[in-house]
Amino acid sequence: MTSRRLVPFGILSRYVGRSLVRPFLLGFSVVTFLLTLEMLIDYLDLILGKGIAAWMVGKLFVLGLGWMVVLSVPCGVLVAALMAFGQMSQDNEITALRASGINLFSAMVPAIVISVLVAVALALFNNYILPDTNHAFANLVTDINRIRPTAHIQEGVFIDDFEGYNLFIRKLNDRTGEMRDVLIIDATQNRSSPRTIVANEGELRFLPDQNAISLDLRSGEIHEADPNDPTGRYHRLAFNEEVMVLSGATQALARASARSRGDREMSVELMNREIENLRVDLRTTQTQIDSSLARIGLKSVRDLPDIHPEKQKRGLIAKTLAGVAGVLTGRHQRPHSPHDISVDKRRRIEDVEVQLSQLEGIRKRIDRFRVEIQKKFSIPFACIIFVLVGAPLGMRARRGGMAVGFVSVAFFLFYYLCLIGGEQLADRAIMPPWLAMWLPNIVLGLLGARLTYLVTRSGWTIAAGRQKRR
Repeated sequence: MTSRRLVPFGILSRYVGRSLVRPFLLGFSVVTFLLTLEMLIDYLDLILGKGIAAWMVGKLFVLGLGWMVVLSVPCGVLVAALMAFGQMSQDNEITALRASGINLFSAMVPAIVISVLVAVALALFNNYILPDTNHAFANLVTDINRIRPTAHIQEGVFIDDFEGYNLFIRKLNDRTGEMRDVLIIDATQNRSSPRTIVANEGELRFLPDQNAISLDLRSGEIHEADPNDPTGRYHRLAFNEEVMVLSGATQALARASARSRGDREMSVELMNREIENLRVDLRTTQTQIDSSLARIGLKSVRDLPDIHPEKQKRGLIAKTLAGVAGVLTGRHQRPHSPHDISVDKRRRIEDVEVQLSQLEGIRKRIDRFRVEIQKKFSIPFACIIFVLVGAPLGMRARRGGMAVGFVSVAFFLFYYLCLIGGEQLADRAIMPPWLAMWLPNIVLGLLGARLTYLVTRSGWTIAAGRQKRR
């Protein structure tokens, strides 16, 4: 059997390197163009429909290219590997190398080295350049759309910028102002016994003439206790629509005039610093929860009674499971009626619920930062993975054209969907951030290692969907 040997960098290495340049530029340009199509329509609307200066929209376009480059570069590497090695296979150069006793891995080494250099450069871009471009892009959007109150109102965080009000929004659309799961503590009328307003959804709007923001709430309730009533009367009012106006919006926005950076506008160093600060807040909030539970006489949040009657309407299966769990844990309790709980205890329970919501929000913010940190390195590493996958498949394809395009789109779409899905799973604490961001690389890396092994081992190649001995 003819022995296979590795060759050092030389004519073959330079030839492979030059073969990768043109298909890389082609793949990079095509993907970038496709990503900009949707944005171009919005930019044209800014110029033609809203009368925004063309130079400002052009600056917005250039700054918006940053995140596109992050996605276009790995795809360009994949296209380059497929087309370059596919062309070599079509020209029988792969056959000539094998017949000369040269291990095919020697032809892949230049591509792997180049992909490592590209991955390092892209990681540096992600950490040091992309955060600044994203930050400049966000500031420019804020300038174009004037003052936007949602620029500093973050979802999942307890906000006390407005005097007399504490505001918590579990889900907020920063572009449209749409809100979901809103909680408001209103102490403007009675600080000793504030009102609690909850709503399933709503909309947040800025009122520049009144220096205020408007909260248009829908499908909610108002809970209020009268501390002066000796009977402990408790008022509960349901509403379909309710409008609340919170004054002092300009002052609240002025405190955030520097516009704090979001997770995609920070370097790894800044995000690690934010994570440490959030962990301090996490421990502080947990201590407050434990202290509040102790004042109520409870040991765990699982022992909290349900003070919202509508939440007691559970299905038969849920009630059965809850009863079985109560018997097994020895904590079986009869359902609490809102009238069985004193006004003071009810207020303390509501405080614990607010603190629990804040605790959940802090944890989600930590996971979001951790996801972004992992993403800064997992996406660049995909350049190396795509070479390990693309080079063997290119040798097998023996042609370019539609086959290369289809394979490129299929692999990149798989990678992109896994990346988006993993980010959602990590944000919801279903999967660890590192696993969510690296899982596509792990799956495709194993596939690439297998394909590389098959195509470079002595006497083996991949052809017609089967392993074939030469």
